[in-house]
Amino acid sequence: MFGTYDPTYTSNKLTMAGLRDNGARVVEVNAPVTVTTLNTKKEMGWWPLVKRVLRKYRLVSEIIKHRKDIAQSDIIYVGYPGHFDVFPAWMAAKIFRKKLVFNPLLIFYTGFTEEQSILSKGSILAKLVKYGEGLVYKMCDLVIADTPFQQEFIERIFGVPKSKIRTVALGADDKFYPYTPYTNTTKKIHVTYYGLYSPIHGVEYIIEAARRLRYDRNIHFDMIGNRGQTFDASLARVKELKLTNMSFYYDIPQAEHISIAQKADIFFGFLAKHPSIDRVIPNKVYQGLSLNKVVMTADAPVIRSVFTHKENIYIVTPADVDALVAAILELKNNPELRQKIAQNGYGMFTKNFLPKVVGKKIIDYIKEIL
Repeated sequence: MFGTYDPTYTSNKLTMAGLRDNGARVVEVNAPVTVTTLNTKKEMGWWPLVKRVLRKYRLVSEIIKHRKDIAQSDIIYVGYPGHFDVFPAWMAAKIFRKKLVFNPLLIFYTGFTEEQSILSKGSILAKLVKYGEGLVYKMCDLVIADTPFQQEFIERIFGVPKSKIRTVALGADDKFYPYTPYTNTTKKIHVTYYGLYSPIHGVEYIIEAARRLRYDRNIHFDMIGNRGQTFDASLARVKELKLTNMSFYYDIPQAEHISIAQKADIFFGFLAKHPSIDRVIPNKVYQGLSLNKVVMTADAPVIRSVFTHKENIYIVTPADVDALVAAILELKNNPELRQKIAQNGYGMFTKNFLPKVVGKKIIDYIKEIL
């Protein structure tokens, strides 16, 4: 497991746990660096990006220190975040004659140009990001995409050969997001948002729904997450509206998030309308399933290819406050439906998205390239 990745990040923990659960020996070659945000045009300037890249090259000393471990390995697997780490990983792979695997989890180019709108697609920097990201994927022996829709997108946009890409669902770490028996048979519910604040998530629709439902004392909104691009505007809007039915939990340790999330009856995924939402299933969907909650997320081709509305998930029209309010009220007034969706969703999670299941698929694809 190679890179400047954060070893506490849930995706990295899940991957390592899943590989080990399937009998793999995982050695960490890790030079962690402080993760800096890339949410503004200033942060995406040339000099900040150069400094970000230079910090990554602490990995060279880690390669030297762990040369015996690397020599005895079969695979160099780049952890998240790892786009910049692929370059020293590729160098190590060539020196030690190993295969290189990378799961990007997110696509930089669309994130900066479409999701966060901090780069214009016609700008020199955006074109450089697109070229560089395509080069990163092509340098790998195996690239993992989280859905078939994302796999097709990487092939088409970056020209990566189909033979290099395989699909493995993100999944969630059931030890970090533990099963919580769903016992609430009342009409008093908690509606929960969990994650970073960015335009693609649609937090503004949650706030507007809370405004419309502010007189219903049986519905409370819990907002869990440590800031992000739209956090300040979201919090300011709630204060402006003087919403007492919405609580913000931020600047607290991640370990404390879970006890709050366990109170959820409805657990949000994506709610905005965006091209990326048609291709990807966010971490929060799998996390909500792992917690045995009713996951509510935006209607999208990728969601309908996996889940069934009102059976194992609740699908809502994206970017539509009327539909969101109606959906919340339907679930509030129907405890039996909530219990059914939560139970079926958790059953689907244990069958398809546990770390051991995800790890088994990764190992199967790794065997193809050895």
